[in-house]
This record gives sequence, structure tokens and C-alpha cells, in this order.
Amino acid sequence: MLEELENYLNSAEEKLSLRFDNREKLLLMSRELIRLCGETISLSHRQNKEEALKKFSQALQKAKDIQQITSKYPDLIYGDIVTSFQELAEASIVTSIYFRDKPLLPSDLGISDICYILGVADAIGEMRRAILEFLRKGNIEKAEEFFNIMEKLYEDIWKLEYPKSLIPGLRQKIDNLRRLLEETRHDLFLAKLGKV
Repeated sequence: MLEELENYLNSAEEKLSLRFDNREKLLLMSRELIRLCGETISLSHRQNKEEALKKFSQALQKAKDIQQITSKYPDLIYGDIVTSFQELAEASIVTSIYFRDKPLLPSDLGISDICYILGVADAIGEMRRAILEFLRKGNIEKAEEFFNIMEKLYEDIWKLEYPKSLIPGLRQKIDNLRRLLEETRHDLFLAKLGKV
């Protein structure tokens, strides 16, 4: 009896050691994915299409590498890994808006609906950043175009305001976006009056 238990514990140690190594690898990879997505978004704001899409392509490959490991260890999809998938969705949406490409959906990215929806919410916030930059350059027409996108996405996403347990963090994001939308509407109004 004791021998069987010892054999099990020895084999469990090997499995846990392998799981630990993969967890550490995933943490590094997810931080790298977050960085690549951030660079993609920044380059998109600067209208640097070629570089933005190059970084996004690297992000997609990094996500595939992560998904190869998480397919064996699905219980490791939490924390930074979930955040990295949200960032991937956000980068996908931002690049599709800037460069008029067809957006990649959750099934295309290999991520959950929850990660994708939270990424959409973050992308709406990025639209404000774009609008302010267009206003700074005096391009009210482009600012209005992006505001219309921002407003439409917000109208679509607030319908998904389910309890916190279904989509953790979405309600708070929606509340913040409501404020950002009003501030952006006000900025556009002032710009049209020639006060910005």
C-alpha cells in the first residue's frame, strides 16, 4: 500500500515540476505578447501601417506559441495570460479600424469570448486617444469618423453588461467608457466651435 502511494507521489512530483516549468515559460511569453500588442497599438496611432502589422504578426505567432502550451495545461490560463489575450483582441480591433481591415474574431485568434469582449472595451478607449490626436492635428472630419466608431462599439458592448461572474471587469470598463464618450463628445463640440 505504502509503495503505491510513494510511486504516485514520485510521479506527481515530476508532473508538477513540468507544470511549474511551463507556467514560468507562459508568464514570460504572455508578457512578451502584451509588449508586442502595445507596440502594435502605438504604431497604429502613429499611422505606421507596415510596422504595426509586422508587430501584430509577431503577436499572433506568440499567441499561437502560448496556446500550444495552454492546450496541454488549460488550468494555467489566468492572470497575465488572460490579460495578454485581451491585449491581442484589442490590438486586432485597433489595427482593423485604422487600416480598414476585416477584424479577427475570437475563433480567428484562438481566444475566449470573454477575453475578446474585454479587448473590445479597451479598444473603444483607444479610440479616444486617436480622436484627440486627430483634433490636435486639426482633422475634425477624421476625429468625427473615429468618434462614430467609438460610439457604435460602445452601444453594442453595453448590451453585454452581464453579472461580474460572467464577464469579470466589464461593468467597470463600461462605466469608464461612458465617461470617456461624454468627454470626447465635449472635445469634438469645442473643436467645431474652434476652441480646441
